[in-house]
Amino acid sequence: MMKRIFVLGLALCAISLAAFAQTSTTANVTANVNAALTITNTGALALGNVAQGATVTITSLTAGAATFTIQGAASAGTTVTVTDPVNLTFGANNLPFTGQIPRFNVANVQATSTAFGALTGGSTTTSAGGQLFLWIGGSVTASGSQAAGSYSGTITVSFTQP
Repeated sequence: MMKRIFVLGLALCAISLAAFAQTSTTANVTANVNAALTITNTGALALGNVAQGATVTITSLTAGAATFTIQGAASAGTTVTVTDPVNLTFGANNLPFTGQIPRFNVANVQATSTAFGALTGGSTTTSAGGQLFLWIGGSVTASGSQAAGSYSGTITVSFTQP
């Protein structure tokens, strides 16, 4: 009888050990840290004084263009989007605005900048330091009866990187 109880105890231990058998595996953990993306307006587009019936233009390649500095990932594909105002406004008065095709460079040198393919911007690559410089010009034409005043509007620039 003792022998049977002993065998039964061993069997129960074997079943118990089998029920608590465990296995494991591993998984790698990865993460990509993206560079902080910033854009800074470093100069406004100041068209200056406009006479009634006259047009004033500041191109994206001349002094006085709006300037922006982008800081992002190094040598990264970058899509820049530019939205120009349709009009500059002074109270209820509108002054039609025509944007110029923006220009870009990886160095802060406007004279050797390259034009994007459209008024709305385009795609390029940042410098090895992650920088990109932009210049945006525009023009206004005041009608012969344009109301005198200080007109203003906003150019919006945004960018993305993968």
